Amino acid sequence: MRHMSGKFLAVGAVMLVALVVVSAAVAKAPPGDCGWGATSQPFTNWNDDGNYFLVAGGSFEGDLSGWGLDGATVVAGNESYFVNSPSDSQSLSIANGGSATTPSVCVTVDSPALRLVVLNTGAKDSKLEVDLNFTDDHGNPRTQKLTDIGTDKTTGTWTLSNPIKFLGPINSVLNHDGKTNVTFTFSPKDNKGAWQIDDEYVDPIKHT
Repeated sequence: MRHMSGKFLAVGAVMLVALVVVSAAVAKAPPGDCGWGATSQPFTNWNDDGNYFLVAGGSFEGDLSGWGLDGATVVAGNESYFVNSPSDSQSLSIANGGSATTPSVCVTVDSPALRLVVLNTGAKDSKLEVDLNFTDDHGNPRTQKLTDIGTDKTTGTWTLSNPIKFLGPINSVLNHDGKTNVTFTFSPKDNKGAWQIDDEYVDPIKHT
C-alpha cells in the first residue's frame, strides 16, 4: 500500500510540474507602460466617448519629425470638423502611388484602435489602404494590411473613419512583452482617388 501511495504521489508531482510549465508558457504579460501624454475625447460628436491621444505630428500643423512621406505633402485646408483645434488649418495630401507613414507609436494590449479623418475628391469608389508595421516576436519586420477606407458620404466631404483595430497581428508580441512600437502607413489603393488625411488618433484604453 505504501508502495502504491508513493507511485500516486510521484505521478501527482509530475502532473503538477507539467501544469506549472504549461501555465507559464501561456501566461500573458501585463500591459506595459508607454508613458502616454494627455488624452482627449475628440469624437464625442460621433457617439464615441473614448479617450484618445494624437499621434505625433498627426494634425499636420507643425513638426513632422519621424513621418515617412513619399509623394505626400502638407496642404492648406483642415478637416472640416476641427477635432484637434479650431485654429488648425492644414492636412496631408497623398498622391496616387504615394504613402505616408506615422512616427513610431508605443501601444499595449489595452490599445484597441486608430481613427482619423479622411477626404477623397476623386472617384467615389476609390480606397485608402491602412497598414500596420511592426517587429514580430522573432525579430522580423512585418507589414500587415488592416483595412481599406472608403468615404461613406458624397465625394468631397471629410469623413471620420470607423475605429481601425490593430491588435490582432501583434497579439503574440504583446502577450510576451506587454507593449511594442508600431507605425501606420496610409496609401491610395488605386489611381482613381485624390486623398487627404488629418488628425490621426489612437485609443490607449480598452473599453469593456
